[in-house]
Amino acid sequence: MELPKMELVYTAPTKAFVLIKIALKSLHKFFLALGASIAKSQQLRADYWILQHMSDRDLKDVGITRGEIKARFDSK
Repeated sequence: MELPKMELVYTAPTKAFVLIKIALKSLHKFFLALGASIAKSQQLRADYWILQHMSDRDLKDVGITRGEIKARFDSK
């Protein structure tokens, strides 16, 4: 008994499929931006902590005073 031949037929994507694809790309961009924002925020917090815990002598080497730390981070 011989199996019937099957043909592959191309069908254009449906409108729903296209809309789902667009929505998934938008979600992907959103989560990439969210991750970048969280990373930037975490880095700023870490930098602030490091500066707060430096000695006055080390801060002088960097070129800022203890009083300028908060002002510099508030401007970001």
